[in-house]
Amino acid sequence: MSVVRIDEVGKTSLDRINKLLAGVPGGIWKATSAAMKRSGETAKTRAGQFAAAEYTISKGSFMHNVSQKTHISGGAGGVVSMSIGFAGTVLPLLTFNTRFSRNGLVQTQVKRNGGAATLEHAFVANIYGSTAVFERVGAPRFPVEQKYGPSTGHMMQNEQVIEKMDETIRTTFDSRIEHEVLRVLNGWGG
Repeated sequence: MSVVRIDEVGKTSLDRINKLLAGVPGGIWKATSAAMKRSGETAKTRAGQFAAAEYTISKGSFMHNVSQKTHISGGAGGVVSMSIGFAGTVLPLLTFNTRFSRNGLVQTQVKRNGGAATLEHAFVANIYGSTAVFERVGAPRFPVEQKYGPSTGHMMQNEQVIEKMDETIRTTFDSRIEHEVLRVLNGWGG
């Protein structure tokens, strides 16, 4: 499981929020946690787009194979932290940009910035119930092993993906915090 962790988001706006909500019991926690929750939801929604920008997987395939979990914690004084975890199993190589021909040539490209690689001893077949890329383990026909690409959790550990997630969380938090402060001051919501 990979974790994107943001400890300080919008530090300059937090000082202002502390002053505005100083007289409201639990107001700082309500406003910052609600804005942080919305930031996490936005980042989780866009995670597939960020992964698809770096890897040759579609956003739909990524979202179908990922499990996401967000945890928001905080304490006195409005200190809020959020962690977003991504987990999933390794994905079959055919999920990525993999081409194969009748003559047995298998070419695959997992990352967008890399070139396609030819897998010399691999073949595509329907052996264990689904069509996949396999490679023989020894000289005899069997055993064979299926070839996989990275898991969704590993894709989320990519530096460019982490930077995009971080930027999304920060901009969403900064745009939502004013709305959440207004909600707390007016007594709207729970």
